[in-house]
Amino acid sequence: MTMPEPRVSTTNPIFLTPLAYERKILASTGISADRLQVCGPGREGICRWADANSEHSGPIILVGIAGGLEPDLASGSVIVVDEVVDQRGRITTPPAAHRIDLPGSRRGRVTTTGRVVASSEAKEALGRSTGAAIVDLESVHFAELADSREWDWGIVRVVGDPMDEAVPASLDRFVDHLGRTRILVIAIELFQRPALFKRLRALARQTRAGLLALGEALRELRLPPSDSPKTSGSRVRTGRKPGGRSILIFGGSFDPPHRGHLTLPFEAAARLGCDEVVFVPARVNPLKLETPPADPADRIKMLEAAIEHRVADPRSSSITARIDRREIDREGPSFTIDTLESIQRDLLEDAGRAEVAVPHLPRLRLLIGSDQALEFDRWRDWQKIIALAPPVVMPRPPETRTSLAAKYRAYFDSNLASRWSTWTLDLTAEGVSSTEIRKRLADGEDVSELLPKGVLEVIADRGIYRKKR
Repeated sequence: MTMPEPRVSTTNPIFLTPLAYERKILASTGISADRLQVCGPGREGICRWADANSEHSGPIILVGIAGGLEPDLASGSVIVVDEVVDQRGRITTPPAAHRIDLPGSRRGRVTTTGRVVASSEAKEALGRSTGAAIVDLESVHFAELADSREWDWGIVRVVGDPMDEAVPASLDRFVDHLGRTRILVIAIELFQRPALFKRLRALARQTRAGLLALGEALRELRLPPSDSPKTSGSRVRTGRKPGGRSILIFGGSFDPPHRGHLTLPFEAAARLGCDEVVFVPARVNPLKLETPPADPADRIKMLEAAIEHRVADPRSSSITARIDRREIDREGPSFTIDTLESIQRDLLEDAGRAEVAVPHLPRLRLLIGSDQALEFDRWRDWQKIIALAPPVVMPRPPETRTSLAAKYRAYFDSNLASRWSTWTLDLTAEGVSSTEIRKRLADGEDVSELLPKGVLEVIADRGIYRKKR
């Protein structure tokens, strides 16, 4: 099958907005009219615009109003979207996100619903279940279509209604399928519900102020060219899905590998849309030098047994798993940045041998626990790690996604705290630890319910964790 040619970025993006009212306000801030286009609301609007503009060139930025899903997001907050999450937890990263630098903005995750999320309770629940900072009616549909057509795209939204403010459920009836305001429908609604007038007037003021702030931020936006490989007059031929594979890297001592080491990585991979989980057993953890692990050969054997006997959830049955030995085989402490750079070099070599015009390198994500996230600035070259493999955080008891968001704000600057919040998944943590299992094994207690099938047999056969006499 012949794939479409990737689009080559220019410095002046097209701003695509769902509503004509949004375009009018943004244009009043001085943005050139030919850079502002209206698509109409929802999936229908996105698809209609894409079909009518199949020959466009340059980056496309979806802009406009969104609802807030986090308590600290005030009306007028400009959000540069770094992740798009659908209702099944699958995540897409806008290719232009890291090149969008807007003064006064913060970064966050967006999700999409089919109707306006009206109540503050519904907003809070949606934010908690998806990890999103904002919600709209278009971003997921835009991301799916833009990725399938290999556009250079991004999303920037401004909060109109904060999480703690309810909005009329009838809002989505106030515009037509082309994004035009339906004055008659609004008039009838106000005639039937006069008390609604005050709320709509306040919401209109908030929306206008937010769009003016967004327009001021966008007016001078110039995107540097995409740093991804481009072709000139050639076609891309590859059997991989557009954008390449996605790999979840999961490191640890696995001493021993327990039930949580198997269930949580695959659940996270399923939510993120990853194709593969790579387990990287550490030789020596640089932050835990006082804790000597079991023999590396024993930990590899146990991990092999755990993966072999894992019971695949239907959502993750297509996700492959493998063990990467590079840290075990490396002398001295295991530094994550060294491992990630080594993995990336191998991927580049593999891509160089592939018979494709433009190889798509797999995207890397790094799975860590919340305790590691809160001391991440102790890791060697932690900023490089974030750039190379953005973290995915698993809350560990007693932490929750909500409690971690507060700690991120206290520990990191506001922009980085926002990114850590978007990287944190609302996963159900397993109440089990390797330390506790080792203690119980040494005391001769039964731990069969805590270990994947096959691991206990390896422990018994090799005499691991026996109490020394």
